[in-house]
Amino acid sequence: NYDKVLSSAQFARYKKSESATEPMEIVTLDEAKKAEKNKSKERKTWVYDAKNVRDFAWTSSRKYVWDGMQTVIPENKQKVMAMSFYPKEAYNLYRKYSTKAIVHTIQTYSDFTIPYPYPVAQSVEAANGMEYPMICFNYGRTEKDGTYSEATKNGMLGVIIHEVGHNYFPM
Repeated sequence: NYDKVLSSAQFARYKKSESATEPMEIVTLDEAKKAEKNKSKERKTWVYDAKNVRDFAWTSSRKYVWDGMQTVIPENKQKVMAMSFYPKEAYNLYRKYSTKAIVHTIQTYSDFTIPYPYPVAQSVEAANGMEYPMICFNYGRTEKDGTYSEATKNGMLGVIIHEVGHNYFPM
């Protein structure tokens, strides 16, 4: 129910991200910074529907930047929406790499094993790594000045690949 929860501008960006060739911000950094300062009393209700899942997780924060792009699994032409959610403290790292890492993982694992089994794959910046169907939590924040080391970047990429991979090989 994206159209009911997102602003009209955000929903338009979401729709555009479905055909984007690069990750596109759905909730922008500026919107996330503004939302972080303004506690809204408005209630928004997300509606979820999932088939063949063994577990469930979700996250919510007014601080999240949200980007996404769609990929298509060549074998069965299935569309998969790859999305990332992260605060400004992880922006310079997640904006460049997270959603692209999801797409790369789905394409590679689908090529070498079975097609990705779900319509969505999400990466959320968190304190450590953990996977659930269609969503994984991954570490990797920048320094206060927005920079990051190769080790932090490679660690973040490794945990995204690992956790998204658990959708193919649970536990």
